[in-house]
Amino acid sequence: MYFWNTNKLIDDLKNERLATSDYKNYYLAGGVGGLLMVFCMRFSPVTNMILSTIDIVLSIIMLIIGINLCFRVNGGNQGRQFLNRLICIVLPISIRILLVYFLFFIFMIIILVFSTRFIDISQTKKIFDPYQGWITLATSMLIQTIMYWRFYVALKKIND
Repeated sequence: MYFWNTNKLIDDLKNERLATSDYKNYYLAGGVGGLLMVFCMRFSPVTNMILSTIDIVLSIIMLIIGINLCFRVNGGNQGRQFLNRLICIVLPISIRILLVYFLFFIFMIIILVFSTRFIDISQTKKIFDPYQGWITLATSMLIQTIMYWRFYVALKKIND
């Protein structure tokens, strides 16, 4: 299983070197990741129903568009092993995106810590509260766009 090296995974998928047990392991990793996300969502209550609704509607639209583009680049109805390929490349790409998101989050915390020298910390909640939902929505859309774009690029490399 490749957790980071997408190029080797793409090469193995392109040359059909993965065994059925490898596909099973990627399915399991994806299932565990999905369950962990659902579990983590329990700790994040919905605070703004309008923004949450906009987020889910846009996420569904992006899912439909992203999966259809990936399906086409895989060869459409004449393509081979679309679901196997897609599920396999989800793991390393998701790990990379999660790491970048985590590093960005740490970077933002460091900036906020250093900015407390210049800004009264009690005022930051007042400054960011009105925009928090919109920032979350924009971040969600950006991450999904990057994710589907990377899936598309990986599937294109597999089929070249």
